[in-house]
Amino acid sequence: MTSYKLGDFGAHPVVGAFDPDPEDMELLASKHGIGLQATWLYGFFRDADGLTYCAERKFVGSLTSGCFVMTQHGDASNELNVHKDSGRSARGELRRVLEGKTRRWSDPVFQRLPKDVLPNGEQPMELEFTRERLVYNEGDILSLEGPSVGRGVQFFIPSLDRPLLYTSTCFWMEGEFQGKHVSGPIWFDNAYWNHGLEWKEYGYFNDFQIMWHVFCNKFDDGSFEWGHLVSGREGFSPGVVVQSTGEVTATSKTDPTFELADGAWPTKTTWLVDDKTYTFEGPNTGRMTEFSESRWANYRAQLGQTRLDGDTRTLADGLTWNEGFTNRIGPDGKPA
Repeated sequence: MTSYKLGDFGAHPVVGAFDPDPEDMELLASKHGIGLQATWLYGFFRDADGLTYCAERKFVGSLTSGCFVMTQHGDASNELNVHKDSGRSARGELRRVLEGKTRRWSDPVFQRLPKDVLPNGEQPMELEFTRERLVYNEGDILSLEGPSVGRGVQFFIPSLDRPLLYTSTCFWMEGEFQGKHVSGPIWFDNAYWNHGLEWKEYGYFNDFQIMWHVFCNKFDDGSFEWGHLVSGREGFSPGVVVQSTGEVTATSKTDPTFELADGAWPTKTTWLVDDKTYTFEGPNTGRMTEFSESRWANYRAQLGQTRLDGDTRTLADGLTWNEGFTNRIGPDGKPA
């Protein structure tokens, strides 16, 4: 076992679940001495023809830099590529409602300026969530709404140098994406760490993280299963899986194994969560090459599907966001 300084535990996590009630999620209050630094909203959606769409937006305070919009451009043999609608998404400062039973982001400030100041065709943006439901609109790009699929997941890293509290909730959305009727999961994450550094500077992205795996499955009986599975260095390997029926399975060590293909893309991974094994499969068409190339450090992001080994439930649909750094994986398929 590695020895750390007094009071430090490296990046070893405390894991669990929580009730995602906005009245209990005081964003302005520090948690374990650290404050909220970033919020991510991201998800995958599928239409009746089997085509997949993706949206990813990041908030820092009341500011957002826009939305990555990714699609297969009408051809199921394509990867998920960045769509030009990304450049039409709202950016800048938003009005926020941070207290009460509803949280809301809306009314982009730049869009109150004279119309000839804005990029041509820039769309409005609105996001609102309650304990039971999330509503998300990006003008004519997407308009989605859906219920919570269960409890939230959380893990805390009691590090002296890089403390981190990461929380996530999930909703199953339906609506329109570029004029097509779609459905699929959205994940809504809030992360707390030491103020002054951006996520990609804080140490997890550029050092500790090996692979980060977020999935949601909908079954034909209307129930859901979802969770976060992480692989990292210095003990940073939390895993939490939630069933909509209330059960929670969690581990502080996921112990994954990876199979890689051309370009070092994961094609199959296995994750241990308590005594359960979850297996991910990543098709070539799920690769987000253009989105990945906007990052660095050999970052890879992709769409796939994750199932519990031996699960006999009938899957209505399942979508997984898998991202990480495959140059941090050894030749034996284990974290290096």
